Amino acid sequence: MSENEELSRLPEQQGNSNLQTAEVHLREAEADLTAAQGAEQKAEHEIHFTLDGEQYETRHHRLTPNQIISEFGKQDPVTNYLVEIKGTHKISYQGKGDEEIKLHDGMSFQIISTGPKPVSDITGVVAFAEGLRTLGYEPQSLPNSSDHIFFNYLVEIGRFAGRVVRLGFIVPPDFPNIPPGGPHVSPHIQPVHAGSDVPHPLGGVHGSSSSQFEKAAGGSWQYWSRPFVNWAQGKRTVSAYMAHIWRLWETQ
Repeated sequence: MSENEELSRLPEQQGNSNLQTAEVHLREAEADLTAAQGAEQKAEHEIHFTLDGEQYETRHHRLTPNQIISEFGKQDPVTNYLVEIKGTHKISYQGKGDEEIKLHDGMSFQIISTGPKPVSDITGVVAFAEGLRTLGYEPQSLPNSSDHIFFNYLVEIGRFAGRVVRLGFIVPPDFPNIPPGGPHVSPHIQPVHAGSDVPHPLGGVHGSSSSQFEKAAGGSWQYWSRPFVNWAQGKRTVSAYMAHIWRLWETQ
């Protein structure tokens, strides 16, 4: 090839090189756009969490405890603080109401009141049953044992999620000052192991403490010794107690 021919091909070669470079840049830009769109979609996905046993969702990945209390719990952050429930552990945000929490799916929170407890003229099993009906349950009293109530319960979380069981409670006459001791469950979910040497969910399961439920409501029953710890320091409501029950199923 002559020198003139080589010189005439230089612009063509440079053009091809520029085209290849442009194509590389275009592919890089498309990759960056795809990554950005993916990050945007990820940032916008809904986060599901529970508050006092109720399910909520948000697209915000960060919220303060005070925002959760006021926007979702519809309560006053001045007289309430937030607690995160992680299995058997609790993380308190008392005094940290304006510090952001990084949210992720499956988080569980509880609102704790620091103000005066609500006063009601209704107490005992009537108050407990009324609270259950407000939450959508249909409690029934055992014949000749009005302080024994039971109802169908759809398990919403844990390895028994989707299963319908019956729950029974013996309600103290001075509820809400004192809560029921723990749920009576039908049918048998766990092997009977009354000793406390084994932690929840296997320990403290009694097979001979639910005789009244078995006689009057029928079926097989077992009693889970699961007291509501720190009840007096909380809201002392049926909703709060059922949040405690919800957490029992969460940790099965």
